[in-house]
Amino acid sequence: MSVTTKDVEQLIKKGRAYSTRTKYREALAYYEKALELDPSNPEVWCLRAATYIEIGRNEDALKDCEHALSLNQNYADAWSKKGYSLYNLGRFEDAVHSCTRALALNGNDASAWYIKGVSLDELGRTAEANEAYGKSLELEIIFDMQADLKRGGR
Repeated sequence: MSVTTKDVEQLIKKGRAYSTRTKYREALAYYEKALELDPSNPEVWCLRAATYIEIGRNEDALKDCEHALSLNQNYADAWSKKGYSLYNLGRFEDAVHSCTRALALNGNDASAWYIKGVSLDELGRTAEANEAYGKSLELEIIFDMQADLKRGGR
């Protein structure tokens, strides 16, 4: 039996569904199955990293982000998650660098702006931190408004 992209996509979909419901053990199991089928898929590495972050396994998350980036250096979400894991590990300068790279690829990543802000705050760079917080908040407001419009059927 050959593995199809659809098989991997189904595993990703199930993993995301469990992760959304904070059932991280189950989500990890689906991501690990997906990685067995397609270890060259950077999205799966990044999703597993995000799940690791949620359960406090930041070293594992960092490794998965680095693996995803070895497969695709321009994967904005992997840079963002890398920044998040580095922040959680207290590596604030590295977190700023990773978030800056994520934002160069996707300037609309509210969480990368936020993590960059808190990392800059930790480094005592208050003015830059406030700028990053402002951008994060601005994006969150825009995303909330768009979600409200979709729910309202407009």
